[in-house]
Amino acid sequence: MRYSEKALKAYDLSDEYELMEGSGATMTAALGNAIKANEWVVVTGWAPHWMFGRWDLKILKDPKKELGEVEHVDTIVRKGLKEDMPEAYGIIDRFEWDDKDIAQVMEWNTAKDADRNETAQRWVDQNQDKVKKWLGE
Repeated sequence: MRYSEKALKAYDLSDEYELMEGSGATMTAALGNAIKANEWVVVTGWAPHWMFGRWDLKILKDPKKELGEVEHVDTIVRKGLKEDMPEAYGIIDRFEWDDKDIAQVMEWNTAKDADRNETAQRWVDQNQDKVKKWLGE
């Protein structure tokens, strides 16, 4: 909320938009309702998130970096893994997927009766090109 308040002020939008506090569930419910009603809405979401797997959303530019910087995830392995288990190390080293991939699996997992093993297998089945790259094929 603090960052959102700063962004509204920095971009001189405080008079045009009302900032409403709520949970992640409240945010996605408001987003879903606005989409169903074909209305404009801005939410302070994050990626990866399942909402990007469900809806065609656009991320607004933030040239002033009021909402923070882009973050990343790094992979760390134990010393000696490359020598002890070169095949496993190779898979980990080649492993790469993007927010869109992650959001898709997350969105599938929001289904009421979702089985995470089944959704993982579904993603693997639909993305053989990436999986083969990870496996070094």
